[in-house]
Order: sequence, then structure tokens, then C-alpha cells
Amino acid sequence: MKKLFILLITLSFAFSGFAQNEPPRQQKSHTYQQIQSAKIAFFTTEIQLTPKEAEEFWPLYNEYWREREMLMRRTQESMRVITAYVKDGSPKTEPELVKLMGVYISNLTEEGSIHKTYFEKFYKILPVEKVARLYIAEEQFRMKMIRQFRSGSSPAVPLNK
Repeated sequence: MKKLFILLITLSFAFSGFAQNEPPRQQKSHTYQQIQSAKIAFFTTEIQLTPKEAEEFWPLYNEYWREREMLMRRTQESMRVITAYVKDGSPKTEPELVKLMGVYISNLTEEGSIHKTYFEKFYKILPVEKVARLYIAEEQFRMKMIRQFRSGSSPAVPLNK
């Protein structure tokens, strides 16, 4: 009985240590919201939208971002499938791998198509210079976030130029 009690105590400490490494879903959601807020503030400053432009821009940008996120997830999933197929150790058939690669390449092509489609939509509501500022701001924000995560900084920290 004493050995069982010691084993249970030991296991509870071991598992509680693992549990602390994974942030709760609510914390992840909060972090995502912090990133989105920082992104909105950064874009607003960088693109220099007028209130009228912002009124038209943000709903369109949110639609664009939802489509991009959905497609990025599909692209990542198709790469996971390819990776699992190649690394699983079983014999591979060329037609099956060609099919899997076709799905991946199709997703990449669709990503380019989304960029083209939304460039045209953004250009209808914004001057081309502000559309260019949007793409520059997206890249700058992405790079700043990568640097922050690599350095261990919180995404809530304001993004300085």
C-alpha cells in the first residue's frame, strides 16, 4: 500500500510538470487576440488609412485573412500527409505520391490566386501606394513576430519599428 501511494504521488508530480508546459486553450486564445490587436495597431500606423478607407478596408482584409488562414492550414495539412507517407517506411507508389504532391502544389497555386484576387479588391478601395504599404506591413509584422517569438518576448510587447 505504501509503495502504491509513493507511486501515485510520483506520477502526479510527473504529470503536473508536463501539464504546465502546455498553456491552456484560453491562454492561447488570449495570445492570439493580443497578436491580432498588435497587428491592427501596426497596420493602422503603417498603411495610414483615413477613417473612410479603414471602414471599407478592415472587413475586406478580415475576409482576405480568413481565406488565407484556411488555405494555409490546408497547405500545411497536405505537407503533413506527404511527410507521413514518405517517412512511414512502407513501399511507395509513384502515382500516389504524384497525387499527394498535386494537392500540395494546387494549394500553393491557390494561395497565389488569393493574393492576386485580393490585390485587385484592395486596389478598388485604396490608392495603390496604400496597397503596397499593406503588403510591406504584412511582411514587416510577420518578421517582427518571428523575432519576438525567437527571443522569447511576449506578443503583448508593443512592436517597435
